[in-house]
Amino acid sequence: MNIEQVKQFIKDVHWGFLATTDGRKVGVRPMGGLAWKDSQLLCATFSKSDKVAQLRKVSHAEYCFCDSTGKHVRIAGPCTVSTDNAEKLWLYNAVPSLKDHIPDPASPQYVVIKMSPDNIRVMDGTNMKYSQVKLK
Repeated sequence: MNIEQVKQFIKDVHWGFLATTDGRKVGVRPMGGLAWKDSQLLCATFSKSDKVAQLRKVSHAEYCFCDSTGKHVRIAGPCTVSTDNAEKLWLYNAVPSLKDHIPDPASPQYVVIKMSPDNIRVMDGTNMKYSQVKLK
């Protein structure tokens, strides 16, 4: 699988799981509202969420996207939390369903998690072996 196929897989399954930690506690939660911008994976969230608090302490996280056959993609890398209105508006426009949850893209409660993947692995669900995806 190449990076474009990974992006399509994420679009097809839509929901993924984000794992974060503060160094002591781990949190895993389902996430939607995602889009790729250049080489970064952007995700909408709220500023007061546990995941944002954890990312402020430990900036590395991992997403896992899985289909019904067990095929899955794991994407890991450092994250930043953006409050930049231009980035928030870009994601808001790229993911139409965000309008159902976020009435105002300029709201300070709405932030964007920006991941710069440094490791993408795929398992097809049958051979139980990971294959590495080239990032560029």
